[in-house]
Amino acid sequence: MIFLPRVQKRLVNYHSGKATSSLLYTIYQLIGWLIFIVVSPFFLIYSFITGKHWQGLGQRLGFVGTIPRADGPGLRIWLHAASVGEVQVARALVAEIQKQLPGSSLLLSTVTRQGLAVAKKQLKGIRCILAPLDLYGIVNRALQAFQPDLYICLETELWPGILHQARKNGCRLLLLNGRMSERSFRNYLKIRGFMGDILSGFEAIAVIQKTDAARYTALGATPEQLKIVGNAKYDLGFTMPEAATAEKYRNWLGLRPDQPVFLAGSTHTGEEELLVEVYRHLQEPHPDLVWLIAPRHLSRLDELKKMLAGRGLEYDCFSAVKKAGRRREIILVDTMGDLAGLYSVARYIFCGGSLVNRGGHNILEAAVWGKPVVYGPSMKDFADAKELLESAQAGFPVTTPQEAADIFLQWARSPDDYEQAAKKAKDVALAQQGSARRQVELIRSIVDSCEL
Repeated sequence: MIFLPRVQKRLVNYHSGKATSSLLYTIYQLIGWLIFIVVSPFFLIYSFITGKHWQGLGQRLGFVGTIPRADGPGLRIWLHAASVGEVQVARALVAEIQKQLPGSSLLLSTVTRQGLAVAKKQLKGIRCILAPLDLYGIVNRALQAFQPDLYICLETELWPGILHQARKNGCRLLLLNGRMSERSFRNYLKIRGFMGDILSGFEAIAVIQKTDAARYTALGATPEQLKIVGNAKYDLGFTMPEAATAEKYRNWLGLRPDQPVFLAGSTHTGEEELLVEVYRHLQEPHPDLVWLIAPRHLSRLDELKKMLAGRGLEYDCFSAVKKAGRRREIILVDTMGDLAGLYSVARYIFCGGSLVNRGGHNILEAAVWGKPVVYGPSMKDFADAKELLESAQAGFPVTTPQEAADIFLQWARSPDDYEQAAKKAKDVALAQQGSARRQVELIRSIVDSCEL
């Protein structure tokens, strides 16, 4: 699948009202094989000169080797992920599959080498491979090696070749944790007939939220196929909020009833200094404001202490606060494992790694406490969580500290606005709970209704 994204893009931009799905499959394969034949010699020369990309080349060509199978008559399940994000979804699903469908043999394929490396590290005992090129002959070779009963696509990994051949060979197809961006949706609408044929092959399509369901429906999926189940990725390490946790942190911090807290969580170099401006603005309506600074990396503590001292800002370290109580209004969180609990007592939350180009952090960790979250423009590592919260008006992107301050000040002026956003944040976060379990229950229902 090194070269074929270009083929998909070309097909997405191709439209003919008279073209049948069968013709489009044929065109897709012809273009794919033509590109493969033309590009392969140059790719081999480049790999020979640089020594790169040799590892896994056989898997790209469908030579996946011997794939261990569990003893007994268990299911053979092939999960397909694109990269690191989908591998996290696979982790949650694999754990549930092993609980609900014991004895199943599992194979995981990824498009990217980075995804493969993460999968091998995190999914011990599961055979992980690079996905074969989406060309007839190549995908058939891989399918024959494993002979899966179920082929499961994760999110938007819709490769026509392998889906067509797997279906032709009697393999059941499922799409789990399905999502559809607005951009992909607009492109796929141009070949709606072709997409409708692809989607018709799925026994079930489990999507993250209502907007995804609406887009898949517009592309030809039926109501009987679709289930809205949340995002399994956020089942990992997610804990349900407990009132006792919030009370514990309030006591440690010595907070008075309704005393406001501004929390800057998982911050990176350069962000804290920018957020001083936000802190100053929030002190105007809240003279008793407490500011918690939780850097992503504790190795930066000396750097932050110097920054605060240089700004004339006095602070306590949280490790000392736990023992002797709070004396100052600024708390530097110098302990591991406390951030999730501290979210429970904060009113104004900024999620770091986002005003600087670090890809952001998991904003649903705050949302599960019923907290709306503000963050900067760099959220590529958590784009799905960002989309979930923003679609519910519970996540608020900003480009400058002043924009963050403006949102917080609006909430200070209008508590009702804040409470509405807080409720929506919690509803979105809790909707993800149990998503992996629900999706594997869907697999079980397919298994029970079909002879596999």
